[in-house]
Amino acid sequence: MKNLNPLMTAIVLTAAASFAPTAAFAEGGFYIGGSAGAATLDADIGDTGIPSLPPSIDEDDTAFKVFAGYNFDLPVVDLGVEVSYADFGEPQIDIAGDPLLIGTTSLNLWGIAGLDLGPVNVFGKFGYVDYDAEAVYLDASDSDNGSGTGYGVGLRFGLGPVELRGEYEIYDLDDEADVEMLSVGIAFYF
Repeated sequence: MKNLNPLMTAIVLTAAASFAPTAAFAEGGFYIGGSAGAATLDADIGDTGIPSLPPSIDEDDTAFKVFAGYNFDLPVVDLGVEVSYADFGEPQIDIAGDPLLIGTTSLNLWGIAGLDLGPVNVFGKFGYVDYDAEAVYLDASDSDNGSGTGYGVGLRFGLGPVELRGEYEIYDLDDEADVEMLSVGIAFYF
């Protein structure tokens, strides 16, 4: 049997320890973070009488969110609560050569349940969505607000107190409109 070089042994042991589940994933506690990605507004607006306005909208734009929460790190399962603010951008629709901009934001309260698989954590979320929407066309604007539900799934990868996450969320704004958001982000535990 060959002797291993002491330096090589130290490198192998350090690498193996870095993949250990207890050392890799963030502990429970408070966290803050942000995500960016794309949001799709899907709305059924019906017949408005405006000739070039389609009866439904399915438009994308860049979106971002900021969030803060608390994670209860239990054996195998993680439970948490999170509050977030999301800006879904301003999807644009061309009406007779002029843009109709629809801006939507929401303030959200989520319950989160996850399965701890070592450095990777899969999770689902369900929550309350309080939204504001504003449509601007030429010099006129109209706004709407209300509440609905949201749900989503995601993956988290922990590196000590830092967590990388990818999420897919659906925000049910009302019977005629919802927003889907696909994002990647980072969270910091303290």
